[in-house]
Amino acid sequence: MTIKGLVVHLRRDWDDHKAEQTIDTLMMIKKVSKVSPIAAGYEDDLNRQRVERELRD
Repeated sequence: MTIKGLVVHLRRDWDDHKAEQTIDTLMMIKKVSKVSPIAAGYEDDLNRQRVERELRD
């Protein structure tokens, strides 16, 4: 099996500074060609609230 990429999910949203530090660090890894951030939106917050509510119920 060969791997052409990875997807990483964060437990919490990060501020821009923390994200930039992490992106810079990942780009230093040999053979990493691209790291793209995905902006968090209001839908993400709504989904987290829904999941928390469902887990409580």
